[in-house]
Amino acid sequence: MGPFGSSIKVETFVEEGIPIISGEHLHDVSLIENRFRYITSEHAERLAKSNVFRGDVVFTHAGTIGQVSVIPANSRFERYVLSQRQFFLRCHRSVANPPYYFKTPEGRHKLLANASQVGVPSIARPVTYLRSIEIPIPPIAVQDEIVAHIEALRDRISLLRETNATLEAIAQALFKSWFVDFDPVRAKQEGRAPEGMDEATAALFPDGFEESELGLVPRGWRVGALGESARLHKGTINPLIQPDVVFEHYSLPAFDTGQMPVFEAGSEIKSNKTTVPADAVLLSKLNPHIPRIWLPSDAGKAAVCSTEFLVFVPTNGESREFVFCQFSTAQFQQSLCQLVTGTSNSHQRVKPDGVLAMPTAIPVSGALAAFCEIAKPLFGRIGHNRHQAQTLATLRDTLLPRLISGQLRLPAAETLLAEFAA
Repeated sequence: MGPFGSSIKVETFVEEGIPIISGEHLHDVSLIENRFRYITSEHAERLAKSNVFRGDVVFTHAGTIGQVSVIPANSRFERYVLSQRQFFLRCHRSVANPPYYFKTPEGRHKLLANASQVGVPSIARPVTYLRSIEIPIPPIAVQDEIVAHIEALRDRISLLRETNATLEAIAQALFKSWFVDFDPVRAKQEGRAPEGMDEATAALFPDGFEESELGLVPRGWRVGALGESARLHKGTINPLIQPDVVFEHYSLPAFDTGQMPVFEAGSEIKSNKTTVPADAVLLSKLNPHIPRIWLPSDAGKAAVCSTEFLVFVPTNGESREFVFCQFSTAQFQQSLCQLVTGTSNSHQRVKPDGVLAMPTAIPVSGALAAFCEIAKPLFGRIGHNRHQAQTLATLRDTLLPRLISGQLRLPAAETLLAEFAA
């Protein structure tokens, strides 16, 4: 089991050390390795019974129950510490490879059979109950082959996500250089040619600065409110009144899993949602210390999002790629955290009016258009890669239960994988 809540406090977190696994890391078959908090090695040693390692399987027993992920053999860290609501299973590796069984519908049903929905959803006596569950155990050689296929798909999904992280980093670095650090302006001020751009693009930037309420900004630019670049879209809908319509649902869990919406019938969506226009940028107003900024690839007519997202649409001919990058800067995130209401660390929210009123340097239109010409194809590739990763994940989730149950033999699975690769 994970430790008592009092064993890990905010004041014990450090910048680097042993990462803490929480529910946000358990949305996929394999551990999602982002946004960790850390404790010292000494602190982790005192919580030795809650230490987990590569090959261990981690479950959530309270809150968002049913979450389960394997710590992969190529994980970023050798050791992790569970948070309060997690527990784990460690296989006898001579008998069982990590049991992806619990990611199948049958395994999930068994895992949740001892759950209570009274108050905070929870699995009663989680460790004792887990030990009592009977699972099918194919021969270890068969298990190893199944796992090899599943992990090959996982690795391809990881590669696509890593590629996307690189593409986004390129766009963000360019935005920061042009619109935060003003590198082209500084270069021209010093008599140098700006790096990485042709003469026509360099001509879009002035060769000096002027004072403003934000400090020095490029000459000819002005300071305005962020609301001049993007307006807040307001359109509420109750999907329950359209039970047969399939909605493209942008939720916080969907963002954390892989930034792809979930398609759900209106009858399955139990609360009001906000409509999502095709040119939207989604900004989570919940707990801004955990940045969630979403650029939907191609939102359809029935696209909706959680009301925990603020939906922004670019104005005055500006692009949503520019708005997205603006929201992603460290400066914006710091300002956003100063706009919170609520005292609980888990229920802080941002006031929309405060976001719209944030002061920002507004560039001349030519520089903005030049940036968008570069950034738009990058984000187009990101969207394409997300769709491909989702297709691979669907294939994985389809193959897994059929392989484990014996309904699909390994040669047939290999044929399917070869056809997809072609």
